[in-house]
Amino acid sequence: MRDPTFGLLHPGEMRATLGSEQRRRGSVVLWASLGRSTDTARRAELAGLSDVGSVGELSRRSDVILSVCPPHAALDLACSVAGFDGVFVDVNAVSPATAKAVADSIEASGGRYVDGGIVGAPPRAPGTT
Repeated sequence: MRDPTFGLLHPGEMRATLGSEQRRRGSVVLWASLGRSTDTARRAELAGLSDVGSVGELSRRSDVILSVCPPHAALDLACSVAGFDGVFVDVNAVSPATAKAVADSIEASGGRYVDGGIVGAPPRAPGTT
């Protein structure tokens, strides 16, 4: 069985670092450059992420999407991948009501929702986050 392909939307500092860790472990990690800044593109390039252009293409090609964003953006980010039928891992610090809304959005199209969390700063060395 092959390793899952991961999708990361909008690789900020934490997301890019998580993507880099997944790449280090041998996984393919995708991101979507459409509408993103040059700073985001630079972080994605340094992390070794593969650009697929659009969020729709990322959704089609990913087995797992990692959602890491400010809490106020979690539902919008989940809605941006409408139709995704893989595993959506939400690691945002959101309220139970928002978590339920995100789960409902993902599960409506046959996707599976996983509620997770990250404690700490971006992982810069093993065992730090």
